[in-house]
Amino acid sequence: MGSVRAADGRRRRVFDQESRRQVGARARIAARSLRSSESVVLDIVYVLGVLALFALVGLIGRAVEKL
Repeated sequence: MGSVRAADGRRRRVFDQESRRQVGARARIAARSLRSSESVVLDIVYVLGVLALFALVGLIGRAVEKL
């Protein structure tokens, strides 16, 4: 990997074919781990939502029973 100076004076990186593969592989691994952590958080949110729903139904059942 090297760098070149662009027309506007800023330095830009130049990737060869192998560097592109390595960067792509790292990006895929990072995306996969991000998806799996998002999935775990979403699962926890669903479980907590279901528990809250059951608790609410139980409270409504007790209130109706007292009527």
